[in-house]
Amino acid sequence: MKINFKVALLALPFLFIISCSDSNEPQEPKIAWDATNYTMYNEFMQCSAGEEYNQEALDNMVESWRDLGLSESLLGSWGYESVSPNESSFNNYWELSWSSKEAADAAWEGWLADEDAVAWLEQSSKVLQCDGENRDGYDFIFPYDPYAFGDTPDDGSFAASFSPCTLNEGMGEQELSNALIKYNSWLDNIDQSQVSGFYAYGIYFPDDASSTEDFWFGNFHKNLETMNEGNELWEATGGDAKAELETVTTCGDPEISNGQVFYDPTDPDFS
Repeated sequence: MKINFKVALLALPFLFIISCSDSNEPQEPKIAWDATNYTMYNEFMQCSAGEEYNQEALDNMVESWRDLGLSESLLGSWGYESVSPNESSFNNYWELSWSSKEAADAAWEGWLADEDAVAWLEQSSKVLQCDGENRDGYDFIFPYDPYAFGDTPDDGSFAASFSPCTLNEGMGEQELSNALIKYNSWLDNIDQSQVSGFYAYGIYFPDDASSTEDFWFGNFHKNLETMNEGNELWEATGGDAKAELETVTTCGDPEISNGQVFYDPTDPDFS
């Protein structure tokens, strides 16, 4: 069932949280961004390795990209290398997260007119070639605190799975919202001794009205091992939450990738 979504699933605003020490000594306020339920505009570019591709060359290429001076509207960026057995629409991608589609379009226009950016594209093409012209856009939200299970590893690595989903007959936005609330409740009540490391999930609503999927369900884990552990825990203990999600939506086989942080404006190692 294909429907058009207004991305307001849980209708909670994003917050800027300011906290100070109880000490009498002057303290710099600490500001943290709560991304939960804030709608971002995320784009994926399909990429292919060039003749000089290797991990060191890729790391140097991404670092030089960050050094160009990126748009303030860019909220984050990640790379994915597929470990799924079959080629598909979600293999080997570069993801960009923006504050809005309008901000993304403006940043791309400026990027393509920038001489240093054009030179970087030419220099990096022997390492990695990405199809920026045909990038895919999505409205994206984190329906659950992405830091509830801790931060990603210090080296920026993680594992990701992306599942294409369609709503079942008679199901709509409210039913999906209710199912995700129940999933969030399941996450709240997980026995912490049964999990290890980072986990977050996000929902991608395609910008393309002709898309055959209603949304993509993205799961992000510390690594592939903890992903398997999490999947086993869900199968064993998902209970009512699992049943409700399966009543509301049908998801296809996930595309599984090793992920890497390319850009994080809050982390000096990746900004």
